[in-house]
Amino acid sequence: MTAALRSLALLAIVLCQPAFAGGAWPRGKGHGFVSVTWSTFGDLVGYFYALQTPLLEEPTLDLTEEIGTYAEYGLTDRLTFGLDRYNRPTTDTGSSIWFLRANLGSFQWKNRYGVELGLGSNRNWLGETETVYRLGVSWGRGFDTRWGAGWIDVDAKVATLSDSGSVLWKVDNTLGFQPNERSTWSLQMQSGALDGYPSYLRAVPAYVRDIGHGFRLESALLIGLQNDESQGMKVGAWYEF
Repeated sequence: MTAALRSLALLAIVLCQPAFAGGAWPRGKGHGFVSVTWSTFGDLVGYFYALQTPLLEEPTLDLTEEIGTYAEYGLTDRLTFGLDRYNRPTTDTGSSIWFLRANLGSFQWKNRYGVELGLGSNRNWLGETETVYRLGVSWGRGFDTRWGAGWIDVDAKVATLSDSGSVLWKVDNTLGFQPNERSTWSLQMQSGALDGYPSYLRAVPAYVRDIGHGFRLESALLIGLQNDESQGMKVGAWYEF
């Protein structure tokens, strides 16, 4: 991976959120959502090496660990306030963005729409911290299938960094199914780019299991398809109230 694309991989994450987070759907007044995730990604060969061989020396391509926190709370039936945060301990990089999302249109519409404004900070691998300004739009629609309830969601975000002037964009397209009350499957296609560099494409298939009392467990794969050599996994815990 080139140095430019490494920078893209570090910065584009400021535009992320869980696959099943609100987006075009409002959280609802007095309702909340919190998720904590741990993910690791790197070269696929490196994974097999790490699983089969004691790590007596540094692998050719290091695995990157990341801890993410995402939270939402419904201020009204249409306004949702939240935090989108991640941290990579080994490189001391991370981002924290506070956001306010408004859901538009009638609740009776089949199509749902949302707009979002975010403000926060991003710390890069040089130890430099910049202010992040973020704007997002989203569209979603639910439907019924022979396999159960489903939905499709498109979430687009663009962010700019105050000092460097860098502009980042990211679009997540999610298709999900809920065959029963306890299981949810989804496939999210992620794309994005930094400034004028080539865009990347990543597939994230995920499974979420409802374990009761508002808690859910998430497991997902991270599969780089274009301008992204990373192969990884993610596990997490969700709580809705």
